[in-house]
Amino acid sequence: MRWCMFFLVGLSIGSCSAVLSLTANAQGLRLKPAVSTDNSTSSTQIVPFSPTETTPADPTGHPLELALQFAQSRYDYLRQNVRDFSCLLVKRDRIEGRLRGYEYVWTKVRLRQTQAGRTTVPLSVYMHFLAPAQLKDRRVLYVEGKNGDKMLVRNGGKRFSYVTVRLAPGSDAALRESRYPITELSLETVARRMIDKARDDIRYDPSCRNTQVQFFRDAHVDGRKCTRIHVLHPIRDPNFSFHIANVYIDDLLHVPIRVEGYDWPEAGTSDPTLLEEYTFTHLRLNLGLKDTDFAASLIEN
Repeated sequence: MRWCMFFLVGLSIGSCSAVLSLTANAQGLRLKPAVSTDNSTSSTQIVPFSPTETTPADPTGHPLELALQFAQSRYDYLRQNVRDFSCLLVKRDRIEGRLRGYEYVWTKVRLRQTQAGRTTVPLSVYMHFLAPAQLKDRRVLYVEGKNGDKMLVRNGGKRFSYVTVRLAPGSDAALRESRYPITELSLETVARRMIDKARDDIRYDPSCRNTQVQFFRDAHVDGRKCTRIHVLHPIRDPNFSFHIANVYIDDLLHVPIRVEGYDWPEAGTSDPTLLEEYTFTHLRLNLGLKDTDFAASLIEN
């Protein structure tokens, strides 16, 4: 199981103080999501965002217990308060051993809503690629239950940009350029997988011999103050799907806005291997997105 969509590179792994600047020219935009962290803080300085959230009473428990509580509280918040969002997604993935370049994607997501066990609003996702050049103007639309429950994909790029195809979200073709299906492009999914992964790792390492966790209060992503959760498994172990994971939770919005993960160093090297990285910049919540925001005409025009 993967440590979800959690990962953005450029940090010095040996230090908790680093700055990452990403630049790209896309439709006249200059994109510079900056990331910084401060290692002068600890988990005891976490500030609850609701009256019901508290730190663990027993500090001698598993180090992931606090991270689990933190993730659960944010997941509950998302479930109760977030219906849709838009953002500029900056991402990079390692696919079949090859690290892809940075991709910049304007993204809109409307979460599934149910009533009495029946879906009243389907999960809906629209992605418009701004860069790199070979993907520019690619458009992807998925509306749960529509179009045969498949994505509509307009190729974009420099050649055959107008070609439009239908792809199942989990098909080999759809995952050739992404580690995760479009159905998992959700802040809620990120939080849910944080919970699942923490539980798995506690089960694999109940004695905490191969698990280290740190919280840093003064991290910043794209100018937004965050709490960074840093998880390290020092010794290679097939039970763990990552060596290092960093998750940045926006202190004001209470949602994950940056995730990054690394594998253990390859043979003959000392640097961890980047697996994946995602940053949700220019994030806006609860816009009141409607069916027209996910119309097929967005792909066709």
